[in-house]
Amino acid sequence: MAIDLKRCVEIVESGDWISLCFITADTKRGNGGKLIELKRCRIARNRQPNANKSTSNTIPSASNATARNPQHNYHFTRNLELPNKRLVKVHPLLIFQINNQQVI
Repeated sequence: MAIDLKRCVEIVESGDWISLCFITADTKRGNGGKLIELKRCRIARNRQPNANKSTSNTIPSASNATARNPQHNYHFTRNLELPNKRLVKVHPLLIFQINNQQVI
């Protein structure tokens, strides 16, 4: 049974561990087309690089004061976290299989 893209994004954003297959694409570098299979991953929520935590007595550095906004909604991307804490950025449009179900 195939599922649609909307349901696929709902499954990814649920936060549960999932398996998926997708195709890479990088238009800026002009490469892609590799088939990537992630056997266990989930959406990365509130993951920030390990920065020095500032206390109330210190002045926050520039890296702590502003966080980079990845604009996932604008670019239609999602960061997925692997069991080893590595992040993988995925375009949901390029996912063709999730939890052993075809995505149409």
